[in-house]
Amino acid sequence: MALGLAVLTISPIVMASGRHSPVAVASTPTSVASVQPAADRLARTLPVRDPELRLPEATPTPVPTPVPTPPPPPPTATPVAKAAVATPPPAPPPAPGTIEAIIKTAADANGVSYPWMLKIARCESGLNPRAYNASGPYYGLYQFLQSTFRANGGTDIWDPVQQANITAKMLAHGQAHQWGCA
Repeated sequence: MALGLAVLTISPIVMASGRHSPVAVASTPTSVASVQPAADRLARTLPVRDPELRLPEATPTPVPTPVPTPPPPPPTATPVAKAAVATPPPAPPPAPGTIEAIIKTAADANGVSYPWMLKIARCESGLNPRAYNASGPYYGLYQFLQSTFRANGGTDIWDPVQQANITAKMLAHGQAHQWGCA
């Protein structure tokens, strides 16, 4: 028993000794009244653990999504004085009675591009309303099959006015696939 009492007396000194200076232990028991002021000080400095008290959960800080930087704008050309840039004058209207005039009239009447229709006719027949291709056989300004021409209201396959009007009507209705040159 004497050994136990010695261990109890020495253990606070040994435990407190680590990096701190030795602590003197009172050999007489302390009363509750003398310990109370120290307990009040500890209660004021230590956080109170209340089971009803809940701290807000830490929300993770959102990681910003990297935004790709846009490519640099293309280099701009040096401004050119307006006097140096000349807009070509509009093409003169086709001469009345010519194949070009017939095509322009048909294109305008059906809301189709005149240059587009002119390009197709140049490619298909070289603007020749009497052109003939035996491999079809294809006839006229826009190289129609006789059956296609008649199915679209044509009566004279050699008439450039009928060919231009039927072509313009077909192009306006989305049938450009009928011509390889379209």
